[in-house]
Amino acid sequence: MFSKNGIPLYYQLKEYLLQEIKRNYTAGDLLPSEGEIEAQYGVSRITVRKAIEELSREGIVVKKQGKGTFVQEQKILYEANIIGSLTQRLEKQNYDLQTKSIEYIKITEAHHVKELLHCDTLLCIKRYRTLDGLPFAVMLNYIDIEKVPGLQEHFTIESLYSFYTQQYDITFHYAEETVEAKAATAEHAKQLNLPPHTPLLSLKRLSYDKAHQPTEYSDIVIRSDMYQHKIILLPQ
Repeated sequence: MFSKNGIPLYYQLKEYLLQEIKRNYTAGDLLPSEGEIEAQYGVSRITVRKAIEELSREGIVVKKQGKGTFVQEQKILYEANIIGSLTQRLEKQNYDLQTKSIEYIKITEAHHVKELLHCDTLLCIKRYRTLDGLPFAVMLNYIDIEKVPGLQEHFTIESLYSFYTQQYDITFHYAEETVEAKAATAEHAKQLNLPPHTPLLSLKRLSYDKAHQPTEYSDIVIRSDMYQHKIILLPQ
């Protein structure tokens, strides 16, 4: 079952258990005991314990003294140190992110994003998204309408960033992102199937092209019980 490819055995077991959890378990389910996993996969108890420790460290499972190891309510892990759209990241993690509704809004009046992007007319793309069938996020993406002619007629894929690249040769070189907590508005609560004022995560990102010009602004709210933000900090 496990290959001798230089990857530590405990890590291979951890990845296999992770796929089993995604396919066959829900939050609160009890995993087999360490002894049962040891016998089933033909590995040592030390390997099993280290694999379980890794799953626990990543928030996939929780160990309860005298009771066993249980599956935790899952949160999406988003590594914010690499630029890329939320859709692109989740697809790599084998999550199914779907657009349930989309609205295109042309903005000609005064708006703070027009000042950020230095343009006269904005196109706002407003999407309500589900993750594996569950309400997940409300996304607003703003861009200079002159840079994306015909977007409303041609945008048919899930990843807006991929579409920017394929259709308009727009790519992002770096971005500034702000993350904060906010209470769900009545509209967000209804769309995300949450009680009013439930804590949400707000992500606001200004993306720049290779010429260091601000090109796109996104304003996203996400269910905080389904999401965690990971940032890698480097020494100065």
